[in-house]
Amino acid sequence: MRRSLISLGSLAVVGTLALAVPQSAYAASGYLGINRMAHLNPSGCYPVGERGASVTNETDAVVEFFHNSACADMPVGFIRHGFQSSVRPGGSVRVP
Repeated sequence: MRRSLISLGSLAVVGTLALAVPQSAYAASGYLGINRMAHLNPSGCYPVGERGASVTNETDAVVEFFHNSACADMPVGFIRHGFQSSVRPGGSVRVP
């Protein structure tokens, strides 16, 4: 009985540590083109500026776009691999 409790306690500690260790950051493979400027292996939020942008997704991720510059609120659209879209002035794109 005592060994069972020790084993269960050990498993609980290992499980807790596995969840507490930070995961490595993920970056998409490929490039994200914003107004013909390539961002290699992008990740995170990219504001497109006051003129808006033409965005080309050549990554292995689905890119989200937003109407604000901080990738806040809900995305208003998505750009799949191999596609291009316009993002309105003051907007932003995020590679999850």
